[in-house]
Amino acid sequence: MPEVPDRPPSALRAVWQARRDLLPLFPRAAYRHEVMTFRALRRRLLVVNEPETVREVFVLRHDVYGRKSRFMERALAPVIGDSLFINHGPAWAARRAAIAPLFHPSRLGDFHGLFVQAAAELADSLARTGGAVPVDMAAALARATARVVMLAVFGPGVPEEATAELAAAFTDYQDAVESLDLAYLAGLPGWLSGGQGRRARGAATRIRALIERLVAAARPGDGGLLATIRESLAGAKASDTAGAAAPYTASAKAPYTAGAAALGAAGEAAVLVNEIGMLLLAGSETAANALGWTLLLLARDPAALRGCREEMAAVLGEGAPGAEALTALVLTRAAMQEAMRLYPPVAILSRQAARADRIRRWEIAPGDTVMAIPWLLHRHEALWERPHHFLPERFLPEAAKRHRRFAYIPFGLGPRVCAGAAFGMAEMTVLLAVLLRRFDFAVAPGHVPMPRLRLTLRPAGGLPMLATPR
Repeated sequence: MPEVPDRPPSALRAVWQARRDLLPLFPRAAYRHEVMTFRALRRRLLVVNEPETVREVFVLRHDVYGRKSRFMERALAPVIGDSLFINHGPAWAARRAAIAPLFHPSRLGDFHGLFVQAAAELADSLARTGGAVPVDMAAALARATARVVMLAVFGPGVPEEATAELAAAFTDYQDAVESLDLAYLAGLPGWLSGGQGRRARGAATRIRALIERLVAAARPGDGGLLATIRESLAGAKASDTAGAAAPYTASAKAPYTAGAAALGAAGEAAVLVNEIGMLLLAGSETAANALGWTLLLLARDPAALRGCREEMAAVLGEGAPGAEALTALVLTRAAMQEAMRLYPPVAILSRQAARADRIRRWEIAPGDTVMAIPWLLHRHEALWERPHHFLPERFLPEAAKRHRRFAYIPFGLGPRVCAGAAFGMAEMTVLLAVLLRRFDFAVAPGHVPMPRLRLTLRPAGGLPMLATPR
């Protein structure tokens, strides 16, 4: 955990710091307060940090706070356009109804073989190092989880080189993206917002070009979800153009669409690329980050690691993890859940108010930003005993019943909760079960992993580890 300051920085220093990492902005008191306000230039940002208030904003008042914040739209739109993750209103509802059923828990069996394949490929590549040289596990896990989603979407014929290209481009984008909207913070109209810098634009262009190539190369019978996604989006097209507000636009060159039907074939292609980009980003980044932090925490806790391995031996034996056995890995899943409490993959949820509102004693103006910050909520001193310690037993079944509802939100909450949460948990369970049974992991000598919060919560400088075959 990074050093926690005693007091928040000045407004100008906070803006400068936020361009690199958001975590140092949170003072010690932020881990105790229930509602906080931060001043950034001419804007006030409200943070709700108490479970019932989080529920009020993100669940009960979805009609007011259903739209992502300007910060999030600006940061993600160059890659995923006005996809499900960013869109709002009728278009969002139509696309959610089209996409979410593809990853429903009842369909996990369709993907289990992909989880096992990606885990085996990753383990085989680690075995070739013999534990002699450090491996950046953040990058390796990003490739593995991206591989799962690419196989799911495009079928078994998708080249491994495309996976590596995509994961590298996502990393470049994360490192370069400018999430702050200085025009918004200065109180200026949205059309004055600048676009992203050259490096971020280049990475976004590479990501979208790769997806376009894979879509163009796809053929009937490839075996992935691409055709189903295309059909589902076509079915949602009428609602997609039925009256959602135009998405935030930072640049005329950005890949936004107001609706596929309004733009013809080119618009339909852009919508498809947007949604596939969203699936690849959401489905690989969050799972990879959660797994990386889990490996790190278990490597530092021999007792918890031993407990997970004993459970795996009892439940799985020597074979590959079967789909029906995953729910029996109770301690293993608890370790992952505790890792996501301490290091939530998406550590900030931000919304903009559609109209005037009131949250407790604070008046909210239209367009104001309201946030929940899982990094703070998950470490809140009034909600968690020893909040900064790794204690997997918190999430064993009986103990988990005592948690306050909405105190733990690693996959979001409300109508915009992650549609692929069950997919991600199953994928991570398989990968972790394979890796822990085949390797001992240790942080590379001289490296001190530290989290950095930008779009997601990643280890700054990667996660170099030694993976020694057992």
